[in-house]
Amino acid sequence: MTTDEYFKAKKDSIPDYGLSTNKMKVITGKNQKTIIAGPTTMYIEQVPTPFILPFLYLPSTGSNRQAGILIGTFGERQNKGFYLERWGIYVPIGEYLDLESRFGFYTKGSWMIDNRLRYLNRYKYSGNLNFIYEKNINSTKGLDDYSEIENYRITWSHLQDAKANPNLSFNASVNFMSQNYYNNSIYNQNALHGNVNNNQTSSSISLVKRFNNNPLTISLNTSASQNISTGDVTMVLPNLTVTMPQIYPFKPKSGPKKTIWHNIYMDYKMNLQNSLNTTTDDMFTSKMFKNSNNGMKNSTSFGTTSTLFNYFQLGINGNYREIWTTKTIRRDYNASTDKVETFNKDGFKTFRTFDGSLNLTTTLYGIANFKKESMIQAIRHMISPTISYGFMPDFSKDSWGYYGTYTDKDGKKVKYSYFEGNVMGNPSNYENSAINISLANNLEMKVRNKKESSGFKKIKIFESLNINTSYNFAADSLKWSPINASGSSSLFNSKLRVNYAMRVNPYKIVFDTPESTVGHAIDKFGYFTIASYTMGLNFSLDESLFGEKKVIKYKKQGTVRYEKYYFDDENYAHFDMPWKLDVGLNYASTKEYNRNTNVTATVNLSGEISPSPYWKITASTNYDLESKEFGYTRLGFMRDLRSFNINFNWVPISSSYNKTWSFYIGVKAAILKDAVKYEAKNFNDNASF
Repeated sequence: MTTDEYFKAKKDSIPDYGLSTNKMKVITGKNQKTIIAGPTTMYIEQVPTPFILPFLYLPSTGSNRQAGILIGTFGERQNKGFYLERWGIYVPIGEYLDLESRFGFYTKGSWMIDNRLRYLNRYKYSGNLNFIYEKNINSTKGLDDYSEIENYRITWSHLQDAKANPNLSFNASVNFMSQNYYNNSIYNQNALHGNVNNNQTSSSISLVKRFNNNPLTISLNTSASQNISTGDVTMVLPNLTVTMPQIYPFKPKSGPKKTIWHNIYMDYKMNLQNSLNTTTDDMFTSKMFKNSNNGMKNSTSFGTTSTLFNYFQLGINGNYREIWTTKTIRRDYNASTDKVETFNKDGFKTFRTFDGSLNLTTTLYGIANFKKESMIQAIRHMISPTISYGFMPDFSKDSWGYYGTYTDKDGKKVKYSYFEGNVMGNPSNYENSAINISLANNLEMKVRNKKESSGFKKIKIFESLNINTSYNFAADSLKWSPINASGSSSLFNSKLRVNYAMRVNPYKIVFDTPESTVGHAIDKFGYFTIASYTMGLNFSLDESLFGEKKVIKYKKQGTVRYEKYYFDDENYAHFDMPWKLDVGLNYASTKEYNRNTNVTATVNLSGEISPSPYWKITASTNYDLESKEFGYTRLGFMRDLRSFNINFNWVPISSSYNKTWSFYIGVKAAILKDAVKYEAKNFNDNASF
C-alpha cells in the first residue's frame, strides 16, 4: 500500500515508500472502501524500517463522513514529564455539523482540551467555534520555580452567504484569550508563527437589517478590544445604529443636478452605545458591568456643492449633534482632605453641538516639454490647493449650561464638563474660527522607453506630497498650527516604496531653566523648529530585479521528480531558483517641546529562496539600529520528498521564553499524515537547541 503519486501514475516502477502486511481485509460498498490490516511494516525504497504498526485501519474514502480517532503524539518534556498530546476523536453531528475534540495529559499534572465545532449550510452560512482550555503546571510543587497557570482561548467565526438574505445579515469574528495564552500555552506554536509579537486582539458581532423601499439601515453590533499585555478589555455592548444615507430633497425629477439648490443634501444617524471597561479576570462576571458608560447620539449633516467660474469647487457643510445620557458628574474641592472629589449623578441629561465649514478647491497643471530627442520628454506638476473656513462655538460658556465650576484651594475658579468621560464625548471648551490651507502635489515625468509599445513611460517622482496648516482667529495666542507635510514615492518599477512625513512648529520654544528638559511655545512666530520627522523605506526584491531572464531551451529533460530540471549538452542541470527579499527601514525622530531628541531606527528583513524545485528556505528578522540588537528572528526550512514533507522552524532570537524550534517529517497524503510522521519540539520549555 502506498500513496506515491508517481507510482500510482505509472511514472515509476518502484514506490518511494510502502506499507506491507500479510493480513488485510477490504470492505467495499457504495462509493466507499475501508481497509483493515494486521501488523504493518513501512518500507522506504524497498528497505524495511523499524516503523511497525500493530494494526492498520484506513476508514472509508467515500463521500460520507465517519467518526474516528485522531492520532496525536507522545514523548517526554523536561517541565511536563511524559505526555500524550493532541489525541482525540472526530464525530460528525448530523448533516451540517462536525466536532473535533483533542486532549493532552502530562504526568506532572498539566492537561489541556481543544474542541472545534464546525458547521456549514451551503449557500446560507458557515463557521467554526473553537474552545481551548489548559492547566499548565511547571516544575514540581514545593520548588521555587513551581507555577500553575490556567489558559483559555475562545474563537468563533460565522460568515453568512451574501446571497442568502440581502436584507438581513449576521456575521461574527470573536477572538478572546487569557492574558498568558500566547506566552505560556502548553502546546504553543505562537512563537514559530510570530504571534508572540501580537499585543492586541479584537472581536465583533454584527446584525444588519436593510429595507427594500426604505433608505434606513439598522445595525446592532457588539465589539471588544483586548490588550494582552495589561489584560484590559474595552467592550461596546450594545452598539445600535440607525442610518439614513444622503438624500437630495431638491434634486430635479429628471436630468442632472445643475444648480446649488439641486445639490443640497442631508443625512441622519442615530447611535446608541453602552461601553464597558473591565479586565480579562473580570470578564463574564458581575464586575464587568460596574463601570458601564452609555449614551445616545443623534446627528445630521447637510450641505451643498457648486462650481464657480468653471474652475473652482465650492462646498458648504454643516453638522448638528444631540447627545443623550443618563449619567453626569459633579465636582467639588474638599478642604478637609485637600482633594478634588468627583460624584456621579444619575438622571437624563442632554447637550447639543453644531459646526459649519466652507471650502474652495481647484486643480492647477504645469507641464514642461523638452526636445523630442531628449531622454526626458516632459514633466508634469499637478497642484490641488484647498482653502476652507470652519467655525464651532465655545460650549463651555455659562449660557450653554454644559460646564460647571468649583473653587480650588487657591481660590481660583476651575471649569469642568458635566459630561466628562461620556462614551459619546463632551462639548468642546474652546472656540474654533479657523482658516485651513492645504496643498496636494503630484509630480510625474515622461521618459523614453523602448520596452513600452508607445515608446514612452511615465515615472511618478512624487505620488503624493501634501502640506497643510491652519490659522485660528479665535485663539488668544499661538494662532498658527504646526505645519504638516507628508508624501510617498515609488521608484524602480514600484520595487522601492518611500513614505515620509514632517511636522514643523512655527513658534519659538523656550525652557524655564537651563536644567529643564521640557519646554513650551511662546507667541513669537517665525522660528520653524522641526518637531518630528519620519521616513520609511520598503524595498521588494526578486529575480526580476536583474531584468527579464533569458530563456534557454535545452533538449534533455529529467524524469521522475526531475521534470523541472533541464540538462545542457554537458549534462549540467538547469532550473529556476525563485527568490524574494523585502527590506524595510523605519526611522523616526521626535523632539516636540523636549530639549533632547528621541530617535528610533529599525531594519526589517524577510525573504525566501528555493535553491532547488523541492527546497524552500524562509527567514525574517529585525534589527534595532539604536540598541544594536536583533529582535524576533525566525528561520524555516521546507523539503518536498515526493511522498513526504520535511518542515523545520526555528526561532533563535526572541524573548527568553519564546526561543523555540520544531521539526516534522511525515507522509503528505491526508489519510496518513497523522499516523505516519515524526515530530520534535522544545515546546518553549527553555530547552537549548
